[in-house]
Amino acid sequence: MKKYILTIAITFIGVLNLMANDSAYVEAMKTQLQQFDEAKSPEDFQNVANAFARIGEMNTSEWLPKYYAAFALTNAGFRTEGIKEKDAFFKQAQDLIDKAVQENGENSELVAMKGYALMGELAADPARRGQHMSGLVMSTFGKALSYDPENPRAMILMAQMEQGTAKFFGTGPEKACGMAKKSLQLFELEAGYVNENPLAPKWGKDMAEKMTQQCQ
Repeated sequence: MKKYILTIAITFIGVLNLMANDSAYVEAMKTQLQQFDEAKSPEDFQNVANAFARIGEMNTSEWLPKYYAAFALTNAGFRTEGIKEKDAFFKQAQDLIDKAVQENGENSELVAMKGYALMGELAADPARRGQHMSGLVMSTFGKALSYDPENPRAMILMAQMEQGTAKFFGTGPEKACGMAKKSLQLFELEAGYVNENPLAPKWGKDMAEKMTQQCQ
């Protein structure tokens, strides 16, 4: 009987420790998400990425820290000057996504973020990279949507890529604009969902609104 009670007590303590660790993880992530929202310069985003990466190292079963670290690095890449400097950020972002996939498996959000970093790499030198990278970027966003056809981030990123491709080849914006409008509908649907994970990605609606307005 005493052994049985001791086993229950040890199990209970273990559960409490797990709950405490989960709470610390969530709070650390929320803190960095706030820092992300306040970031402006490439250096700011690099610092946020470093913090998310450290959280990821301590929580390898969680894919979101590396996802947000990659997101921060991608933002840094778009805000910095110089092809080599941009490439360094985008490559770091891609490597983090690859590691997250290796540890936790693929999902729509991770694949979409990989596509976003690839799109940044293409945009750093479009004249030289557009022809051989466009298909890869589009297929990556397509893969993200195959995992989740209602992922609004994958849809708006694909819309932006389609818009850039249309401008490059001198074709009309109809397809890109249709995708942008679809993404805005998906964002509105997402807003009505009750997601049990408070850290789940929610960004991107402003991108959809801006592009939809440009299409009018």
